[in-house]
Amino acid sequence: MIFRQANQEEISLLFTQGYQEWSKNRTFEQYCIDNSKEDAIGTRYVIEKNGEIVCSTIVLRLEKINQKEVFGIGSVLTPKNHRGNNYATELLKNCMNLVDGDNKIIFLYSDINPSFYERLDFKALPTPLQRYEKSLCMVHCKEEVWYELLNYNIDLIPYYF
Repeated sequence: MIFRQANQEEISLLFTQGYQEWSKNRTFEQYCIDNSKEDAIGTRYVIEKNGEIVCSTIVLRLEKINQKEVFGIGSVLTPKNHRGNNYATELLKNCMNLVDGDNKIIFLYSDINPSFYERLDFKALPTPLQRYEKSLCMVHCKEEVWYELLNYNIDLIPYYF
């Protein structure tokens, strides 16, 4: 199993896989346009096994909040035929290790059972800081940063990415 940055040639494959999960009534072309915007502020990572991409995500560098570096993890995707092998867990651990630190915040929006991300020490923001009904905003940060976050205004919480 190899954790690495996605190659430019692999982006269309990642978009094809993502479109199958998150088309949201868009054409494939519109999906690609929307998701290409993230590449300007993010880096796509993959887990490769036996020459095949078995899991992918993007790590985004977001605007600082109160002097803290902020990252977003989005588009976590394991194709159906590779699910249940802990690839997403390994991918997320590796990505978190790249950006984790004392004064950093990692956000993600969960469209799946949040217990998956809780195993990786993500916490759901309380209801007043949630922007969406169907996508739960979760955060990974040091405990003192968490308590500071609880006092933030929702305007500081990033929108779905």
